[in-house]
Amino acid sequence: MSFTRRTLTIGGVTKRELLVRLKEASVSLNDYARELFDDPGFHTMPGSSEVEVVAISLPELGLSEGGTFDQILEHAAAKGLKTCPLEVAPHLRLSYLDQPRGPYLTVASRELHPGTEQPNGFYLRHLDDGLWLRGYESGPENVYAPDFSDFVFLA
Repeated sequence: MSFTRRTLTIGGVTKRELLVRLKEASVSLNDYARELFDDPGFHTMPGSSEVEVVAISLPELGLSEGGTFDQILEHAAAKGLKTCPLEVAPHLRLSYLDQPRGPYLTVASRELHPGTEQPNGFYLRHLDDGLWLRGYESGPENVYAPDFSDFVFLA
């Protein structure tokens, strides 16, 4: 991974404007990402503000054997880290166009619709076919392997 902390400016643009910027940057979206953008529960802030995000591995969170999403959030909270609003992910994708190929970078967000099989949040990926902003769903039974992804939280 190329960064551990990063300051982002979020807000001040609509979801439609974010989609235009992502397209202009040649970022691909999967169907789950499109669902998230269409969800009325995904809001962008009307005014802009700066946030600091931190990328951290599961072993750094104390989960050397991996863990469920709830365990990841619990361990992050114990370190003073907070979940990200959904709009952090597209702004991070746009500011991290030099992401190396390889592992996932999952932006930890609270579920929009807990207990349903709908997308919960976004992850960033750089694959052979380019840069991606992808949506994901994660049920309570899903266990993340310790080397599956680094997670992004608000610092």
